[in-house]
Amino acid sequence: MDIAIISVVIVVIMIGAFFRMNQMHKKKLADVSDELKFFKKEKEYYAEAMMVFSRDHKILFANQSARNIFSLNKENKEFTLGTKVQLKHASAPAIDFFEAVEKKSNATEENFHFKDVFLITDKEKKIVNIYIDKSTWNIDNTITCVIDVPTQSLTSKKDGQVDFLTGLPSQFSSLSEINSLVMESQKESEYFGLFLVGIDHFNNIQTTLGHNYTNQILKKMANYFIENPDENRKVYRMDCDKFLLVLRHLDDDEQARRIARKLIMDIGIYYKGDNNTRLTTSIGICRYPIHGENATKLINNAYVALDKAQKESEGNIELFSAKTQIIHKDEVRMNEEIVKGLKNSEFLLYYQPVFNLKREEIIGAEALIRWNHPVNGLISPDKFLQVAEKTGLIVDIGEYVFREAMKQRKIWDELGFKKFKITLNLSLREMQVDQLIIKLDRLFEEYTVDPLDFNLDITEKDAMVNIEKTVEDFKLFKDLGLSLSLDHFGAGYSSLKHLQILPLSMLKIDRSLIFDLASNPDHQMAVKGIIKLAHTLGYEVVAEGVETSKESSILYGLECDHAQGYLFSRPLPVFEFQELLR
Repeated sequence: MDIAIISVVIVVIMIGAFFRMNQMHKKKLADVSDELKFFKKEKEYYAEAMMVFSRDHKILFANQSARNIFSLNKENKEFTLGTKVQLKHASAPAIDFFEAVEKKSNATEENFHFKDVFLITDKEKKIVNIYIDKSTWNIDNTITCVIDVPTQSLTSKKDGQVDFLTGLPSQFSSLSEINSLVMESQKESEYFGLFLVGIDHFNNIQTTLGHNYTNQILKKMANYFIENPDENRKVYRMDCDKFLLVLRHLDDDEQARRIARKLIMDIGIYYKGDNNTRLTTSIGICRYPIHGENATKLINNAYVALDKAQKESEGNIELFSAKTQIIHKDEVRMNEEIVKGLKNSEFLLYYQPVFNLKREEIIGAEALIRWNHPVNGLISPDKFLQVAEKTGLIVDIGEYVFREAMKQRKIWDELGFKKFKITLNLSLREMQVDQLIIKLDRLFEEYTVDPLDFNLDITEKDAMVNIEKTVEDFKLFKDLGLSLSLDHFGAGYSSLKHLQILPLSMLKIDRSLIFDLASNPDHQMAVKGIIKLAHTLGYEVVAEGVETSKESSILYGLECDHAQGYLFSRPLPVFEFQELLR
C-alpha cells in the first residue's frame, strides 16, 4: 500500500515538473518571438544579409538580402533553401554553409568571424565576410549570422584579385603587379614610390559608430580614387582601413611629400563635401629601389612608415627610414617573446598595498604585472606594455592578469585572510573587446570569487576617449558587482559633467600633483579641490606615489582617504605581501 502511494506521488511530481518545464519553455519562446519581431522590423532592409537560425538549421528570420542569396522560400511560416550554399576557405574544399558554421560554433563559445571566404551558390561565387553572434536568442543554441555582401560577383574574375567592398584591386594582386613593376623599373632605371594611406583613429570610429558606418567611409574613399584617376598611379585596397598607391616616376623625397600633402587635403575636402564630416588620413611613404628591392619589402616598409606617422599626429606624412626599421624589428622580437612568455607563464603579479590614512591599515592592493624573463630576469611593465598595447597583446596580458588575480583571491579566501579590494588596471584596448562583461562574468564563475572584492582602474585619459561608451561600460561593470576608479586623475581633462555621470567609487590623484606637494602651494590647492569635489560626488580619494611622511601628513590634513606609494610599501611578490596582511 505504501509503495503504491509513493509511486503515485512520484508520478504527480514528475507530471508537475514536466508541466512547469513546458510552461517555462513556452515563456522563453514567447520572449524570443517578441525580440524577433523587433529584430525583423529593424534589420529587414539592411544591405548585409542577416539570418537567425537554430541548432538544427531551422531559419527563424532572414532579411531580403539573405533571402536573395540563399533563394529562400517561405512556406507555412518556415524558410526552405532554394539552392545549395557552400563555403570555401582558400585552397580547402567547399563544404555546406550550415555545416561550416556548426563546426566552428562547436569549437568555440565565443562569437566568431569567417574572413574573406568564398560563398558559392548555383548562381554565383562571391568573397564575403561572415560574422556569427552567439550572444542573442540562446534557446536551442540559436545564433545570428551577418554576411557582408560583395558589390560584384567574382565568377568572371580571378579569385581574390578584386576587393569585394570597394571594387578596387585587392592586396593579393598588389604583390605580383609591384614585382612586375620592379623588373620593368630595373630595365628602365626608373624610380617609383608606394604611398600607404590610412584613416586616422579608424578603430575608435568603428567602435563608436559601428561596422556599417566605417564600411561607408571605405567605399567613399575608394570612390575618390575611382573618380580621380591618374595614369601614373594605381590604387589597391589593403587590410582594414588602408589603401596602397603605387606612383611611377617618383624622383625624390620632396616630390613625394608634396604629392602626399595634396592627397591628404583633397581626400579631406572630398569626404567633407557630402556630409560636412571631418575625416583625416595619414600617409607612409617608401621608394624603390632605396627602401626595398621587392614588393614584400616595400609594402612592409610602407606599413612601418605609416605606423610612425599616425603615432605622432593625425594628417601626418612619414618617409621610411632605416632607423624606424630597427625600432620596428625590436618591437616584433619583443612581441614574439611576449607571446612565448604568456604561453610559458613567465609573468607574475606583484601587489602594492593601498593604506587608509586615518585607520593606518591596508584596505586594498593594486595588482601589477612583472615579467620573469628566462634570460633577462625580472622586467618591469614599462619595458613591454607599450609594445603589447600597439600589437593588441595587451588584451591577452589583461586576461592573464585577471585570471592570476582571481586565482590568488581564491587562495587568500581559503587561507582565511581578511577581505580587501584587489585593483586591476584596464586599458583602452581591453575596453574595446567584444563581450568583455560576459568574459569577466565567466571568469568570476570559473574561479568562484566575488566581484565585490575587485576594483577596475582605467586612466582618466582613456576614459575620456569615448565618454558615452565609457559610461555604458562602467554601468555594466557596476551591475556585475565591481567597483570602479579613475586613475591618474588631475593629469587629464575631465569635466564636472563627466564625473557626475560616471558610476565611480574612487578617484586616484596623479603622482604629478603629489611629488612636490610640500613645496608647491598650487598643487596643494589643486589636490584640496579634487578631494572636496570627489567627496561631494560621493567618491573616495587615493593619492598615488606618496614617498615622504610630509606628503602623507599634508594629505591627511586635506582629508584624503587613502594613499599608495613607497612610503608605505613598494609592490611586493605574493608571499611578502601576505606578511603585511598577517
